[in-house]
Amino acid sequence: MAAIRIYDELCKGMEECGLCLEVCPKKLFLPSENLNRKGYRPPRVNNLEACTQCQNCVIFCPDLAIMVEEKKPRKMVKK
Repeated sequence: MAAIRIYDELCKGMEECGLCLEVCPKKLFLPSENLNRKGYRPPRVNNLEACTQCQNCVIFCPDLAIMVEEKKPRKMVKK
């Protein structure tokens, strides 16, 4: 499963930009209930389990406000 990090303070919000919503094939982004310090409403992630890690949100975000990281399972070390 992926880990999606949204840097709220870098984001211009869903009303001004909203590219993450448009480019996500799974439509994972919804407007947050909160405003950032600039008065914009950044996105929040809905249904993280559906993320395909396509990185479209990262590639198209003009503000570099989104990061997607793969959560790798821990390897068990045999003794």
